[in-house]
Amino acid sequence: MLSARLKKGFTLVELLVVIAILGILAAILILAINPAESQRKGRDATRLSNLEAVRKSVDLSVADGKVLSGTALAPFTGTSAGTRDTTNVANWVGMDVSKYLSTLPLDPRQNATDTTLLSDGTTTIAAGAMVYTFVSNGTTYELNAYLESSDNTAFAGNDGGDQALRFEIGTEPGLDLSSATP
Repeated sequence: MLSARLKKGFTLVELLVVIAILGILAAILILAINPAESQRKGRDATRLSNLEAVRKSVDLSVADGKVLSGTALAPFTGTSAGTRDTTNVANWVGMDVSKYLSTLPLDPRQNATDTTLLSDGTTTIAAGAMVYTFVSNGTTYELNAYLESSDNTAFAGNDGGDQALRFEIGTEPGLDLSSATP
């Protein structure tokens, strides 16, 4: 009777069963969280925030008397691959916005060394080609960014623009100044 009370503990089989159950639960949790999609959503949130900041700085600069670059016959086009200096009118928005922004933003995947899968799940963008674009005809403008998260497919498609895979904002009616596709 004394030896039966001293044998407290788990058998090897019991330990292996518990470890297997914990492994299965961990795998289910990782699949439910989907860290890759969470990263895509985070980068898309950064893109939307960046474009909104640039839009506000351009709008406020125009309200202060600055002039949009480009004309109806020769629209100005810039990408975030250009200069980020907000005081330089040769920057990627084509005007001095230094009163409202310290530097112009970059797309979170602009310097990526691999391709980026877009929100439709089939279109890929080459390494380094994830850039913000700015197009102006001298009176109106449009800002664009590609979105990655599949949750944002409808968001980009219903922004009033003519590109289903890009988020488009600006003052251009119909947001159709830029017609480039991936």
